[in-house]
Amino acid sequence: MTSAWKTVWLKELKDAIRDRRSVMAAMSYAFFGPMLMAVAFFAVVNQATSKSDLEVSLTGAEYAPELVRHLQQNGIVAHEDPEQASIELTIPEDYQEKLASAEPITIIIRADYSERKGSDARRRVESAINGYNRIVAGARLMMRGVSPEVMQAITPARQDTATKESRAALIMGTVMVFVIMSVFFAGMNVAIDTSAGERERNSLEFLLAQPLTSADLVLGKAFTASTFAMLGGVLTLAMIPLVFMFVPLEKLGIDVSFSFLTQATLALVLLPVALFASFLQLLVSFLAKSFKEAQTYITFVMFAPMTVVFVLEFTRFSHPALAYLPITSQHQALLGSINGEPVSALPLLIGGVSTLIVAAILAFVVQWKLKSEKVVFGL
Repeated sequence: MTSAWKTVWLKELKDAIRDRRSVMAAMSYAFFGPMLMAVAFFAVVNQATSKSDLEVSLTGAEYAPELVRHLQQNGIVAHEDPEQASIELTIPEDYQEKLASAEPITIIIRADYSERKGSDARRRVESAINGYNRIVAGARLMMRGVSPEVMQAITPARQDTATKESRAALIMGTVMVFVIMSVFFAGMNVAIDTSAGERERNSLEFLLAQPLTSADLVLGKAFTASTFAMLGGVLTLAMIPLVFMFVPLEKLGIDVSFSFLTQATLALVLLPVALFASFLQLLVSFLAKSFKEAQTYITFVMFAPMTVVFVLEFTRFSHPALAYLPITSQHQALLGSINGEPVSALPLLIGGVSTLIVAAILAFVVQWKLKSEKVVFGL
C-alpha cells in the first residue's frame, strides 16, 4: 500500500463536496435529529409540569359538595359539556346516608382504560379520590378517640440521591443513540456514490486501471465516507447542547451541558464507528448490482447495529462484555459522559480496537471482492 490512497481520498472528497445531495444528507440528519428530539422532550416537559385543570363529567355533585371541593383543589373540575369529557364520575344519591353511617361508598369512574393517552388523567382522578378517602377515614378514627397515626405503622421516606447528570442520562440516553445513528447516515450517500454510483457511471474501471492497488482505492473511498460520517457525528454533538438550551429541562431537575473537552473526547470515540460504518457500507454497495439496490441493502444492514443499541437502551440490559464490543462500547462511553461517571480508558481502548479490527476485516473483504469481475461490472 502506497500513499496513493491520499490522492483517491482527495479526489473522492472533492467529488462528494460538489454533490449537494451528499452534503445535505450529511448535515440534515445532524441538524434535524436533535431538533426533533428537542421538540419531543419539550412536549414531555410541558405535559409533566402542566398545572392545567382536568375537566371531567361529574354526575351527582350536589350529593357530595365536600368531595367536589376536594377535587377542585386538586385541579379536577366539572366539564361544561359533559359529553365531551373522556372521564365520567358518578356519585350515588345515598352518599350522605352512607357517609353518616360509615358504610362503604362506591364512586364510579367511567373511562376507556385501553386508551394510553388518558392514563395520567385517570391516575390523577383516582389519586384525588383516594386522598379524600384517607381524610374521611382519619376523621372517623379521631371521632372514636383513635389517632389516625395508628394506621401508619411504617412510613417510607424517599431520599433522592440522583444528580442532574444522572437525571440527564435517564432522559438523554435516546439522544445518544441518535448520535451513533448520525455517523451511519451521514456517510451513507457518499459510500454508495463512490462504489455503486461510480460503477454505473463506468468510472470504476478507469480507477482500477490506474497505477494503484485495490487497497489504496478502498482506503481512499472509505476515508471519504468516514469523513462525512464524522462530520455528521460532530455536528450532532455540537447541536445537542445548543438545541436543548431552549427546552426547559431544568423543570425536571436536568442539566444538559457539554464542555468542549467532552465533545472532543466523544468525537474521538466515534472515529472507529465511522470507519466501521464506511467499510460496511462500501462492502454492501459493491455487492449490490445497482445504485438503488445498494440503497435498499444498506438501509437494512444499518439497522442491525442500530437495533442492538436501541434494545440495550430501552431494555436496560447490562453485561460487562458490552464495554468491550464494537458499537456497544462507544454507546456505553456516550451514556457515561452524560451521567457524569468517569469513563474507564481500558474498556474504551479495547472497544475502539475491536471496532477497528472488524473494520479492517471488512476492508480486506472489499479489497478481495474488487478482484472479481462480477463485482466490478455488477454482473
